[in-house]
Amino acid sequence: MRTSVAICTYNGEKYIESQLLSILNQTVKVDEIVISDDGSSDKTLDIISALKEKSGTDIKCMKNTQPLGVCANFDKCIKACTGDIIFLSDQDDLWMEDKVETTLNWFKANPQKEVAFSNAIFIDENNARYTDRTLLETVGFSPKAMKHFDWGFQIEALLLHNRCTGAAMAFRSSFVPFLNIDKTATTKNELPLHDFTIALSAASRQVLGYIKQPLIKYRVHASQECGLGEWIKNPPQDDNLIRPLIPVDRFVNYVTPECKERATFGVKRLEYIKSHRKIKVLSHIFNYFRIYGIIAHRPFFYDLFK
Repeated sequence: MRTSVAICTYNGEKYIESQLLSILNQTVKVDEIVISDDGSSDKTLDIISALKEKSGTDIKCMKNTQPLGVCANFDKCIKACTGDIIFLSDQDDLWMEDKVETTLNWFKANPQKEVAFSNAIFIDENNARYTDRTLLETVGFSPKAMKHFDWGFQIEALLLHNRCTGAAMAFRSSFVPFLNIDKTATTKNELPLHDFTIALSAASRQVLGYIKQPLIKYRVHASQECGLGEWIKNPPQDDNLIRPLIPVDRFVNYVTPECKERATFGVKRLEYIKSHRKIKVLSHIFNYFRIYGIIAHRPFFYDLFK
């Protein structure tokens, strides 16, 4: 499978060389690196140009004449990729040397899946371990959440907040037509960013999967435009995906119509259980599985009503 890496840069001179070297020095070589720069005024482009000359890898660098912002920039960068598998990358992290090999093996073993997100460890500005907690632990994707996710509760994993970090994400080129990146989204207006909308779209179609293994070193530093610093300090405690949920309204708009109905049903489920005090549960469970289309597992009943 031909591989592409999509990187968006902006004044990233401090870390871009080490990040690109970690991508270039993979156990399985990437076929192309596509970079979209959003108007850097530092030495970012000079560093990229120097590496391009000596790397032997196809590195394409586009410079935006007007700043696009992170979401529109990633949308542009992704659509310029030509690989069968497209990896997203931030400008300031580091890749484990077997990231590409491990991810390709995962896609080969999971032909029905189109989007994957992996685990990561956190490092600081000096490459030292920032915390013992992993990325998936930080976003509330615990072993319990993984179990529920595997049962089919993919969309429930995302109705409250994103658990799929773009820097640890890869997808098949066949998924690109289903991208629904909101180019207006920013951290300030609290709309889902590019990685979140990719995850919501994939979960809506039941083609989202995960890799437990940490495949990147996610850097935490003061100049990040968007990051997980606050979550590292206060990780969410919402790893039980099958309890009744009230989804965040601004997230529901980014899923398919079928999943909008499913999210609404989750609210009705909560209201039903409260109003009936967990009586008449059999008719409720019947409707739940009729709409969700999920095979009943015994632990589900314990988790829902314990």
